[in-house]
Amino acid sequence: MTFRDFKTEDFLQHPVFRNWVLEQEPEATRFWEQWLQENPDKQPAVNQARELLLLIGGGPAHAPAPQDEEQTWEKVLQSISIANQHTVTGAKLVALHKKRRWWPYAAAALLAGMLVACAVIFFSLNKTVQYATVMGEMKTIELPDHSVVKLNVNSTLSFSKKWAGTGPREVWLKGEAFFTVQHTYNNQRFVVHTNDVDIQVVGTEFNVNTRRVKTQVVLRNGVVKLTLNNTTSAKKATAPITMKPGDMVTYSAATAELSNQRVNPEQYASWSTPALLFNETPVAEVIRSLQDNLGLTIVLEDDSLGAQTFTGTIPRDNINVFFITLGRSFNVHTEKTGANTYRISKTQGE
Repeated sequence: MTFRDFKTEDFLQHPVFRNWVLEQEPEATRFWEQWLQENPDKQPAVNQARELLLLIGGGPAHAPAPQDEEQTWEKVLQSISIANQHTVTGAKLVALHKKRRWWPYAAAALLAGMLVACAVIFFSLNKTVQYATVMGEMKTIELPDHSVVKLNVNSTLSFSKKWAGTGPREVWLKGEAFFTVQHTYNNQRFVVHTNDVDIQVVGTEFNVNTRRVKTQVVLRNGVVKLTLNNTTSAKKATAPITMKPGDMVTYSAATAELSNQRVNPEQYASWSTPALLFNETPVAEVIRSLQDNLGLTIVLEDDSLGAQTFTGTIPRDNINVFFITLGRSFNVHTEKTGANTYRISKTQGE
């Protein structure tokens, strides 16, 4: 089992995790901080395990001495109280506690059992929620703060079931989504995590696309701040990148490539409408959009056509509009070669 497969109770029992949380050992701290950077979607599970371990304090590895019995017992009872008596375990343990004969032999087993029980209860009350879509499927999701996320095809969104009233509202995205974020009375931050950037807002509308080893953020209105992840250039940055409406920032942590340009935000959010919108967009980029949003495979036999631009709308249910426009504008012919595959070639005689 790898750390990615761990559940809350698995983290609680792992020695390196305990060394990080309870002992703050430098090597363990470096390991887990790096691991969380590489696996940001596991942050909720790690936070749950960390908070629970700090609450309980680890517990002894052996039976306590008689003089420590009362203090240890109080710690156990405090750990049970987080469940608000959702089970009868606490009452049963109090009754057993009156029979002191068993204590020296069962204390360690009791604490270990309580760790698991509390972990299960804590996890059930604070579990991570995940939504996923496949090709041809889109979802509209209402978050705990009533913000709304439109999730595009082949995408995944995850977040904690419950958000604190003062801490950041955090979500993790793979794929593409359009966010309409509600402003809160206390200006609570909203953070979208991707492999490339952390996107911080208070209340706004923006589109995020994490496909093709990069993250593209397009702001419709409000203000967005981007923090770049995992590169030398990101470490040198003294402040987040502040975006204004109409800005499009594209960044790849893998290649350290960063670009910023002015665009029409409606074009980049048109995937959520019945028709895709393009304005002087290179044909090669249009084809990539059709592949991402409709699952089509389109082969260009003449690579030079990819650099030509296309302006217009393409109904999601009528792809032929695109092919007809290309044919009239560039004298090319489109052949359907499979259920979702096409080939575009020059018209004979050209």
